[in-house]
Amino acid sequence: MKRLALLSVVLAALLPGLSHGYWSSTEQVQMRDGTELVTDVHHPTYQIWPISLPTIVVRTPYSRDFDVTLIAYICDLQAYVLVIQSLRGTGGSGGQPAFFKTDGWGAQQDGYDCIEWCRDQWWCDNSIGMWGASAFGITQYLAAGAAPPDLKCCLPMMATPRLFQDAVFQGGEFRKALVEGWLNDQGTPWLLDTVVAHPLYDSTYWGVVDMQRRYAQANYPFYHQPGWYDIFTEGALDAFSNLQAQHRQQKMLIGPWAHGSFWGVRTQGDLTYPANSEMDVMTLAGEMVRWFDCWLYGNNNGIMDEPKVKFYLMGDCDTEDTTYWNHWVESDTWPLRETAPEPLYLRQSGLLAATPPAPGEKLDTLRFDPLNPCPTIGGRELFGLADYGPKDQRPIESRPDVLVYSTPVLASPVTVVGKVKMILYGSSDRLDTDWAVRLCDVYPDGRSILITDGVLKARHRHGLDREDLLVPGRPDTFEIDLWSTANVFNAGHRIRVSITSSNYPRFERNPNTGGPFERNDTLNTLVATNVVQHTGALASYLLLPVWGQGPTALTEPGGRVQTNPPALKLEVVSPAVQPVIRLSLPRSVPVELSLCDVTGRRLEQLTLGEVAAGRHEYHPRRHVPAGVYYVLLKTGERTERRKLVVVK
Repeated sequence: MKRLALLSVVLAALLPGLSHGYWSSTEQVQMRDGTELVTDVHHPTYQIWPISLPTIVVRTPYSRDFDVTLIAYICDLQAYVLVIQSLRGTGGSGGQPAFFKTDGWGAQQDGYDCIEWCRDQWWCDNSIGMWGASAFGITQYLAAGAAPPDLKCCLPMMATPRLFQDAVFQGGEFRKALVEGWLNDQGTPWLLDTVVAHPLYDSTYWGVVDMQRRYAQANYPFYHQPGWYDIFTEGALDAFSNLQAQHRQQKMLIGPWAHGSFWGVRTQGDLTYPANSEMDVMTLAGEMVRWFDCWLYGNNNGIMDEPKVKFYLMGDCDTEDTTYWNHWVESDTWPLRETAPEPLYLRQSGLLAATPPAPGEKLDTLRFDPLNPCPTIGGRELFGLADYGPKDQRPIESRPDVLVYSTPVLASPVTVVGKVKMILYGSSDRLDTDWAVRLCDVYPDGRSILITDGVLKARHRHGLDREDLLVPGRPDTFEIDLWSTANVFNAGHRIRVSITSSNYPRFERNPNTGGPFERNDTLNTLVATNVVQHTGALASYLLLPVWGQGPTALTEPGGRVQTNPPALKLEVVSPAVQPVIRLSLPRSVPVELSLCDVTGRRLEQLTLGEVAAGRHEYHPRRHVPAGVYYVLLKTGERTERRKLVVVK
């Protein structure tokens, strides 16, 4: 390997008394407008002129004081130069804090300038990558959007490439707790006035911090690492899908993690996931090194031969079963090819069902008072750490301004993997209002655990770049994006969706007046009467991406269910010559597959033992005469039989 050979030569040449560690310098790096940014450069102890090495860049609005063990690991043990730069107006850097505005591709392009400065230093061999989580990750997406020629790869964790729709105005409504909390925490509350002065998406202000406008230019390998309960989940998924489609060379890892408690934390909100959900720091560090070794050292270490996507399929945390849920799943695509959108319709009397409502069903009405908003419990938040994630929603479901719809108890599991949407037909007696929707997994003991949620400011129903006020009393169509998840709703559980007009302080409350956006407007408010339609052509429905390779069931009125085999697909084909048995597995499991006659006597064992994930085809070795047979499949505690009719 190139790196190992280099280390051998360098270490052999060093004096015996050289200590283990790293050496550092602090530089003032000039940006294109003359502003100087404070930059720490950490070198392996053995790096002396003229030895140049690959460089990892971290750009941060926080402290540059990284753990010394981490720096030594990256530099001395892994042979990288580590560059840590304070963003404009932070950590002693010149200029004013700019809420990432100078980190993209506007008049100032600080990320681009940092990369190109590194290229010109004696210690850099022109192989430069970027790394880091949260704000560090956002700066990676924005730097890549500016397309610096010497950037080779990125590894953003818990970050988004789209600030407007993911971080600031989700669904057109202001993310109050996140934005206010973060700016106050940075000591820059005055930036709030600048941010909220731009409540509409536009190319001049928001376009320069929206990498989805620059996917075509950002031809770099990315290793995206979001979490299912993270504040930025959907942005990372969007970046992976689009960059993989245009440029390939993308990877993604998604665990059941939130923004402030990720990787090594099993308990999220009110749920505790099995030990297999944990990913310790050294495992993640090993992935980081493999990624940078591949793209910066050019080592063919196999990381790009592995599945492109690895995600944690969440599920019932009251069971110890990790066969069909609460385990890792691998795929080469996102969204998964095997998902199909399945509607669950809102029905009268709080029913959520797979069959549409009959004509004339009673409509549902809620009364929304902005001075008494429905409070936030859980969800993808950052501040108020004890309250975010998958929390029990029962305290708000009994409020008169919350409409609740639930399926009957599921007879078989339902596996939902991908983007969840609510197609709502409704109206209001005001010029504007909000629709706030929550998707919950209702456990047998009654806990209503939040899985994902979303919001839509009604005036933005036709786009986040425009405002179209409502016609009071006129029904309209509202598509609420609940972002994505990967969750198995177990048998004995129920799927629940709740609809209201506020989720405060996660989102700013809508005063219902239709006036210009204003934070904390409690002086000019109107009570709104909002109507949810579920009849005829206006049958509102929840759209679930049901994964055909997982446990699936949609409950019909009366308890009837449609089911597919959990976590696998078994297909039996009977041509005129010999039958074919096809088996698809989402992950490696022990399998016993046999051909039996109608009495249950085994005629032939087709396979026995561990079978890898993927599609497999089996052909009986013996001649199978015309008749009726059964294919018997056993995986763990599950047994399934399929009839096989052979006609000659």
